[in-house]
Amino acid sequence: MHYTRIFNGDDGASRMESGSVSFTNEVFAPPAPPLDVSPPVPAHAMVIIRFPRGWTDAAHPAPARQWMFVLSGHGEVTASGETRQWGPGDAFLVEDTAPPGHATTVHDEAVFAVVRF
Repeated sequence: MHYTRIFNGDDGASRMESGSVSFTNEVFAPPAPPLDVSPPVPAHAMVIIRFPRGWTDAAHPAPARQWMFVLSGHGEVTASGETRQWGPGDAFLVEDTAPPGHATTVHDEAVFAVVRF
């Protein structure tokens, strides 16, 4: 699974890079056959957020380290001048918890699942 990581670089600015989750084949839910499973990540909380069409902000830091999974909608995120488009099925590992943060623009109503850790 591929994702975009948003983080604070050594200079403090928000940056983006591509990443991928590794999997191992293991029995996850016996007696079901083995599945590809990622390493576990302890979670603190999970919320669902909905953005109205046209929602935008200049920039904000993430309120916590979190995974964000796009369930519906389309938009874009910008950090340090780099912009990436997003849509259903995209995932973000958001770790830029210090200013200046990243900017988000929502093109049509969007729903995200957010897992904080």
